Amino acid sequence: MDIHILGLNHQIQSTRIGSSSTGGELERFERGQKEQFDILLQKKIDEFAVEFVGEEARHGWDSIAHAVCVAKDCRYANIEIPPDERAARRIPTDYESNADFSQVDKMRFHEQREDFMYQEAINEAGNAKCILVICGRFHTPRIGRKFRDAGHTVYEEDIQREAWYVEDWMTHMMRL
Repeated sequence: MDIHILGLNHQIQSTRIGSSSTGGELERFERGQKEQFDILLQKKIDEFAVEFVGEEARHGWDSIAHAVCVAKDCRYANIEIPPDERAARRIPTDYESNADFSQVDKMRFHEQREDFMYQEAINEAGNAKCILVICGRFHTPRIGRKFRDAGHTVYEEDIQREAWYVEDWMTHMMRL
């Protein structure tokens, strides 16, 4: 199976506009970034004949990738651990930013989540020849390695390579 992994900052995934500015400039900028992300996903699905998209996304939020998949009749699944299962595994929601956890603990939590994402993608992909996995860029190399170790062909990309993409929306808009 061909696996295309797109690493990103999670802020771009939701259909919701989270920015707020007095004149609406920041909201317009964020909307433009999200529209470009939508176009990028459509192109990738078409270019690579993607049959399934697995996305590490916040549960309960509408995602751009899901909307694109519905429009393109492409199978989709949120491959992030559901909150109840995450709680059962005792993976805190704030472990990455919580100084009370050691680096060893943080890596263990990451590994559990990455194992879950990998397995969910495999299960949900079924007999697809090509899939797209969307995840936080921190996870990209390790998830990619899991797919390679299982004998799949893996292509890793990062949204930061896109000419239109700006990582820090607020700082970018303040410079204008």
